[in-house]
Amino acid sequence: QVWLEFFSAPLRTGMASFSVFALLLGASLCFSQFLSTQAFERLRSFTVYSERLLLRPGEVHNAFVKPVPLPEYIVKQFANKTMHLQKVDLDIVRVDGSSGKEEPLPLTAVYNHHHAMLVGKQHALEGIYNRSRGHDPLGPHQRLTGRRGHPDHGPAEARALRPRGCMMHGAAVNEFLADVAEFAKGGKVAAFGGASGAEFRGTSTALPAPYTSTSSSPESFMGLLHFINMKGAKGGVRSKRFECPCTSARKIDPANGTVDGQKVLPFECSLELLQQGNTGCSLSTYIGGYRCCEHGVFLSEDIPGPEVPPDELRAKYTFTYYDEELVGARPVRKPSCCDATGNETHKGNLEYDVPRCPEGSPPEFCEHVTMSVQPFDLPMNRSRNGSAIDPDEVLELVHAWGHQHVGALGMELFHVRTGQLLCRTRPQYGNGSGAGDESGFVVGIPPCVWGPPPLSPPPRIRRGDLLRTMARYNSSEARHGVMSLWLMDAAPLAKTNGAKADVLV
Repeated sequence: QVWLEFFSAPLRTGMASFSVFALLLGASLCFSQFLSTQAFERLRSFTVYSERLLLRPGEVHNAFVKPVPLPEYIVKQFANKTMHLQKVDLDIVRVDGSSGKEEPLPLTAVYNHHHAMLVGKQHALEGIYNRSRGHDPLGPHQRLTGRRGHPDHGPAEARALRPRGCMMHGAAVNEFLADVAEFAKGGKVAAFGGASGAEFRGTSTALPAPYTSTSSSPESFMGLLHFINMKGAKGGVRSKRFECPCTSARKIDPANGTVDGQKVLPFECSLELLQQGNTGCSLSTYIGGYRCCEHGVFLSEDIPGPEVPPDELRAKYTFTYYDEELVGARPVRKPSCCDATGNETHKGNLEYDVPRCPEGSPPEFCEHVTMSVQPFDLPMNRSRNGSAIDPDEVLELVHAWGHQHVGALGMELFHVRTGQLLCRTRPQYGNGSGAGDESGFVVGIPPCVWGPPPLSPPPRIRRGDLLRTMARYNSSEARHGVMSLWLMDAAPLAKTNGAKADVLV
């Protein structure tokens, strides 16, 4: 109101008017900082662990783990209330059973290909877990068995899932959360991660107040963990086991679109990649990537026998939340955009290959660039329950980073109509051997963050606005199954009694 009254009054010239402007500006900044300080002082945290995972050398875990109850005091505090989460941090650890000593595991021991995490009511998470048990819950097929050689986990009809690909696209996350809501009977389930992977230790997911992720009457959490046991992979990052190579044990049938007799995620590459003949866009030329990285497979040519003991690990989650109702909280959602392999009508292929630059090319010319244009937040393939989506609805973009793999140089996100650069992110690489600083691996991708002062104001974008993604990789060597996906959080524009958005990029 102060700002409206100030700018609606006639402006006077001279030093006096400048002093008033400076005074009001300072007051506004101080007030915003006061609110931020108040919110910060109300932040609390707690830590929980997943059930233990047992993986033999070279083995892949790509499935939900069993829901785990939240601390009892948290469940009681937020019974019939909304929990506002600022962030969730993940670590991968080994816990000594006798001493309880905890050891963080580096990417050279366990590689985090990607992960997602849900917080909500116990019965809702259990319903999803039971329906997707033992395999990638968002794959394109109904899998009749779990891990190779293991018995069926239950009737196929109880585990039928819509074909939408893994939980990495924002669009897939939203469709999946709508399914979860059926179990939650309208309750809000909070989601974190998705395409977040090896950068997990060095990428902040913290949302600036008043923006939050929300969960109604939270009781449990459940993780979707795509981890790879790297033991025996010689050369660290040079081994490329993290690229999910299709070993000689994989039975690939391009004519039927299957790997090991199971339908794989359909290929949906952009016209640009198809015209380039990108080898990651067809099963007939597929060398490695997500489609050869199913739950229970081995990525090593030598498969360890039953006498080889599995390695034990756990996912460790630290939740940071507001201990009271946050006045004026702005819940966020995951926009459907953007995948560098997609287009205006398809979410994308998730992954692609980077061909090696021609022999003798100067190093500065060994850069592979991929581009896509997609709407900010419109469903690609279908509208749920026939509900209409307003392409002119305005969202505020508050948090974003571009998920990429080893060899990545960075990503840019542009607003097509205005040409404005919305966000640029660049991966950080490790130089050591410890967890969080693994040499040659992507260990962090600092995000773009917007919010109240002193942050830049959030860009306001219509759901139907087109955004352009530019993704860059070093092509001095061939790379397989790489990804270039935007992970974003956006909030619907606050209601202003019918007033239109005053700023749109």
